[in-house]
Amino acid sequence: MLKQEPAVCVFMCVVCDITRGPQTLLAVLQLKLQQRRTREELVSQGIMPPLKSSASFHEQRRSLERARTEDYLKRKIRSRPERSELIRMHILQETLAEPSLQAKQLQLKRARLADNLNDKIAHRPGPMELIHKNILPVHSSIRQAMIGKTGHHR
Repeated sequence: MLKQEPAVCVFMCVVCDITRGPQTLLAVLQLKLQQRRTREELVSQGIMPPLKSSASFHEQRRSLERARTEDYLKRKIRSRPERSELIRMHILQETLAEPSLQAKQLQLKRARLADNLNDKIAHRPGPMELIHKNILPVHSSIRQAMIGKTGHHR
């Protein structure tokens, strides 16, 4: 005897195995209906027309809103700054590399900066050297104790 694959029903974005029975499908559909947005929410989001206005009026209003948005975006695109202005404002970086290589170039630059910083941190002077060069302030009694210990006079 051949094993039959269960039939699958797709309804309202719900996938339900029919072999489990219509109760499962009904329960899933009831849950979806309970979770559905109210008409007021759909109207406030512009998905459905208000009850008091006609569908053609609603469609015309949506069309006007889309046209206004399109005009706004076209105006913004026409008035966008030139590349040189974006470079001056440090939004874009001036580079001669191909666009496909710019990310790698930036990554390499950051790696070099990190290496340079790590090298400088590894070779930075210690506190005693900073005290001797009068860079790090120290109370006079501590300075006298240090001079006595090292034998240096400054």
